Amino acid sequence: PGYKKEDGASPTVSTDGVILTSAIEAHERRARAVMDIPGAFLHANCEDGDTYMLLRGRLAELMVLVDPKLYSEHVRHNEYGDAKLYVKLSKALYGMLKSALWFYGKLRKDLEAYGFKVNPYDPCVANAEINGSQMTVTWHVDDLKVSHADEKEIDKFANYLRGIYEKAGLKLTDKRGDVHDYLGMDLDY
Repeated sequence: PGYKKEDGASPTVSTDGVILTSAIEAHERRARAVMDIPGAFLHANCEDGDTYMLLRGRLAELMVLVDPKLYSEHVRHNEYGDAKLYVKLSKALYGMLKSALWFYGKLRKDLEAYGFKVNPYDPCVANAEINGSQMTVTWHVDDLKVSHADEKEIDKFANYLRGIYEKAGLKLTDKRGDVHDYLGMDLDY
């Protein structure tokens, strides 16, 4: 009750958006790349103020082993002796309903900082005028499809993303060529 779906779900690129941008890319003979930002949620901050998670049983006990000074005084036990520990999250966590939405907000800001304008009809399609040609990005959470007339511009964009997301030791994947598996679709240009 009182919870709106749009407050907890991330937008994702529409099937129409993927197919239309792919047709444009093929027609214009653009260079293309499919990129994945692994561990993307680790980069999104919890944006709702205080977000808590309950750890139960062995997991709560393991947290005490990790840092006894920090956690031991906060562990409680239920009537069966099972440990419970509430922890406050500072970063999004894979599997949380809002994690994808928080990451969407971060990625969108990163794209806009690069010069992209998000399509008003599909919030996961963005375009930027770069070096006299349009660069297009579509995305579904952390899976991106990028195209531009000049492959070197895609290299620059990939390096921009690496500069942001590889600070935590994660490796951005970047696949090039005429055949891509993107969101379960086989795209053969």
